[in-house]
Amino acid sequence: MPIDNPFTTAVGGMPPRFAGRQNEKHSFSMNLKSLAQGNPRNLAFVGDYGTGKTVLLKELSNMAKDVFCITFPCYQFENYAQFFNFLLDTINRKIRESKSDKILNIFRNNIKSFSIPVVGGSIEFKENDSAFDPMNRIIDMFESVYKAVDQPTILFFDDFQYYLKTIGQSEILKQAFTVLTQELEYDIMLTVCGDLTTFEGVQEPHEPIARFFEPMRIEPLSRDEINDAINTPLESRGYRFTDEAIDRTHELSQGRAYYVQLCAHYGLNEAHTRQITPEEVSTGLRRVLKRLAIERFDKIYNGVSPDQQTVLQVLACMDRPLLHKEIINGSESYDVTESSSKMSILRLRESDILVKVGNKYQLREKLFEEYVRGKSVLD
Repeated sequence: MPIDNPFTTAVGGMPPRFAGRQNEKHSFSMNLKSLAQGNPRNLAFVGDYGTGKTVLLKELSNMAKDVFCITFPCYQFENYAQFFNFLLDTINRKIRESKSDKILNIFRNNIKSFSIPVVGGSIEFKENDSAFDPMNRIIDMFESVYKAVDQPTILFFDDFQYYLKTIGQSEILKQAFTVLTQELEYDIMLTVCGDLTTFEGVQEPHEPIARFFEPMRIEPLSRDEINDAINTPLESRGYRFTDEAIDRTHELSQGRAYYVQLCAHYGLNEAHTRQITPEEVSTGLRRVLKRLAIERFDKIYNGVSPDQQTVLQVLACMDRPLLHKEIINGSESYDVTESSSKMSILRLRESDILVKVGNKYQLREKLFEEYVRGKSVLD
């Protein structure tokens, strides 16, 4: 009989058990109280790939049932008009979901007062319009939302790095929301998630966009949090990951929430009894790696030079951190010169594929190391 597997393999999918993130939830809770008191403060959560940023936003949105929330999902834009039309469409959908024709009509009537003429009942910005002013348009748009819903409002932005970097809206966003919250005194709060590069290269000399937010880094899940995330939803099904299986999952996933879900899902599928062992987690690893190869590992590996691939394989096959000289010696055995090895190590560190711990080097992600080992041609 197939196992009733509760663990999602979808990127951004809500897990059966939201574990950990107590610091993040506490900070958001404190900001909710500030918002209710008329003192909105903005939060920014940044983290590695797979740390559960999208899921965190969903959990925080669930905590904010008493205020009006809009979530703007991941998107990349080619120009300002595309950006604003995306905002309009998302807001329209959210207000329609509220099933309040009154709110929708107030919002759309306010929008008409500052946008281009409405054709066929729809609203669309055009960047070549002579009156197109990005900063004032965003002020007017969210002022219209606030007046329509007439209550404190939280705007969630996922993958915020795209909003800042695709067409450079950082200064526009900061100035617009400064006007909305400080000059107009609207109770509007921003809560965003992004990768670790979110605020790189967008800081202005005197008042960087990063200072506009209270930043928090999303840390990996601990071993105990992983145990909670996996074994709590399995209790009602009569299954359990053994302590050793949890240890193995912790080792492979390095606490990245998405990787935990993949290891749990495919490990459970390999179960022969109701006690899932570390061997079954390791057996499920093959399917974990096949999925991650499609999603990102193939792109990372194929995006580096052949000499850099050799350096990665030397490190992966040794299965331990290596000294600089050990990597060079190992690479020379496969016709990579010393100078090329040194340059390869430098480039791999710059691209954040390799990390230096003490005086030794290792691949940053354990699962990527397993992937590289599986591709090894050094045997």
